[in-house]
Amino acid sequence: MDAERVVSIERGRQLADQLSLEFFETSAKENINVKAVFEKLVEIICDKMAESLDKDPQQQPKGQRLDATTNQKPPAQQCNC
Repeated sequence: MDAERVVSIERGRQLADQLSLEFFETSAKENINVKAVFEKLVEIICDKMAESLDKDPQQQPKGQRLDATTNQKPPAQQCNC
């Protein structure tokens, strides 16, 4: 990864520290740390959602539940021609 590096590891770490962010060195091209970063992001999101629900237990998560087991076709459109 060093040959095509645009930002030094040290500069990346400094910027992450300044912004209070985590630093990960990744390469999608070489498949390095991609899965680890994705898993860490999911963990952070889940933690934030849990904190939010702990603060206000009445709060309901927003979204819509999808059921992949149903195989419903949309109703056929009828032409009034």
